[in-house]
Amino acid sequence: MKWRTLIHRYVVGSRGYPSRQSLDPAAALRACEGRRRRRRGRLRKGVRDQPGVGGRGARGGTGASRKAGGAARSPARSRKRRRVRLGASRGSIRWVLFFLFFFPIFEGSTALRADPVFYPGVEVAAQDLVEAMNDQSPGKDWLGRWRRMTIETREKQTHWLTPIVTETPRLEQRIRYDVYDETLPTGNKKWNIGAGKGVNVIIAPTMEAAISLPQYLYFPGHGANDGFRGESFMVKNRIMASPETEKNYVFSVMLEALSPTGTQPGIAEHWIWTPIVTFGKGWGKFDFMVNLGTSWADGDNRQLGSPIIWNLALQYRFGVICPTIELNSHPSVTEFYFFGQPGLFVTPEVLIGRFHFRDHYSLYFGIGYQIALDAATVQSQYANAVVAKFHLLF
Repeated sequence: MKWRTLIHRYVVGSRGYPSRQSLDPAAALRACEGRRRRRRGRLRKGVRDQPGVGGRGARGGTGASRKAGGAARSPARSRKRRRVRLGASRGSIRWVLFFLFFFPIFEGSTALRADPVFYPGVEVAAQDLVEAMNDQSPGKDWLGRWRRMTIETREKQTHWLTPIVTETPRLEQRIRYDVYDETLPTGNKKWNIGAGKGVNVIIAPTMEAAISLPQYLYFPGHGANDGFRGESFMVKNRIMASPETEKNYVFSVMLEALSPTGTQPGIAEHWIWTPIVTFGKGWGKFDFMVNLGTSWADGDNRQLGSPIIWNLALQYRFGVICPTIELNSHPSVTEFYFFGQPGLFVTPEVLIGRFHFRDHYSLYFGIGYQIALDAATVQSQYANAVVAKFHLLF
């Protein structure tokens, strides 16, 4: 049985699928009007056929007989007309009920929206859809289109501040510079200027790339150890994100690379690669971020080892003030450790900002005090460090 016949049987109430014309509620009334016109035509023809009127009386019959026949048939025709009108009315009511039942279901299904958890392919499609719906020009050149893409990408994620050590899972477009004033086990000082931070750029709706500004290590009173560290590179891919008004989390993967191009004495002669998984979740003004990864070299890795790297940051925001505490691991490439091994620090800090001074331009600062957790960390790294950082977001 055809699907249209089924719909008509169970919705409209007819046994068979009617003609296309009969689906129109006014079709029955038009048919009745046509029958009336034909009946009036036949009556007029019968009058003309009566004897003495110029017609064929034998064939057409007398006017009295036609009048009597019409009077006899009129109650049956009236009942038939009433049934036609009643059927048309019932058909109209059924169609109205059908519309009132299915229209809310259809509208409800289109009105329901899942939480905006953005996946790579979905983000590209969503970006194109937003541009089409807003009917705004994305820019006449590639720079304008890229600029708009970066703004929309950042609006699809959270707006947490980036801690001093822990890598944020968010995509950021910024210029960042950090300075470490470290106290060594001997009591001497060491300045780490740059700390491997630099310029981060959003290159795709879910992709960020970074290159460090020159990182210089300065040992006051021990100039022989001064020098530039190798250049750092980073690529980050945001897997999923949801803004604060929804699920309030971000999940990303990233890969850092340290080149053997520095001038500092004793620098490693191999590239060091650090893959990291990073995740963050927030509840209102509180959020946490966690990193987990490892490091390995592209040559002589048996001697360099494969240390585990992990960081944890806890934040709570009061206006432009964001107190943060971090647990950090600072591995040397010669060690494999977790808790209880050298290289563990706690870093209380305060982040201040963001201060907006132009559309989508802002800056914020951070200052913290990093403390070694055990004697092994003091001997292998440093006892403590005052850390300051600067962010310019664009």
